Amino acid sequence: PATLNTELNTTYLNSLDSTAQNMIGDAKYYLGGITPTSNNGWADTSLQFYSYERKIQNTTSNEFYNGTNPNSWVGKLGLMYVSDYGYASSNCENKKLYDTNSSSNDIRACNTTNWLFNNDYQWLLPQNASVSNYAFYVNWVGGVNDVIVSDNQLGVRPVLYLISSAQITGGNGTSSSPYTLGL
Repeated sequence: PATLNTELNTTYLNSLDSTAQNMIGDAKYYLGGITPTSNNGWADTSLQFYSYERKIQNTTSNEFYNGTNPNSWVGKLGLMYVSDYGYASSNCENKKLYDTNSSSNDIRACNTTNWLFNNDYQWLLPQNASVSNYAFYVNWVGGVNDVIVSDNQLGVRPVLYLISSAQITGGNGTSSSPYTLGL
């Protein structure tokens, strides 16, 4: 029911041409998260978050979901996971999400190899399981943190799953010659 979800799956989706809309399949987005482990920042890693994001039930009270929050959602457009951001770098999936003492101990050390890093704030999909109105985001220096949702307007990178019949019709996948897609 989030306002951003409505915006992505109505206004934004409807702004795409019909060819683009027809290439986007419905996907199951897992909504798990966790209350991050605090140790001079967030000690959890992208690799750990991968398993938290895909949990389908709490094993203890509010371990992965706050209260009665749903564990998944099916739709066209979502947001990237914490693990997506961490895996977009070379060999950084085991780095902390954010270390207040040293950027060399967390995923900020991988900014030069992270193709998703862009010096801007951007929302992520997972929730903070202990606080119902907190979600995770990438900060402008490339670390991952959490914040109250209603007080902040951050950047959004919509993610989607292509249908199986979508094909690469051109380009080589570089920034100067990006892939083009067609049916």
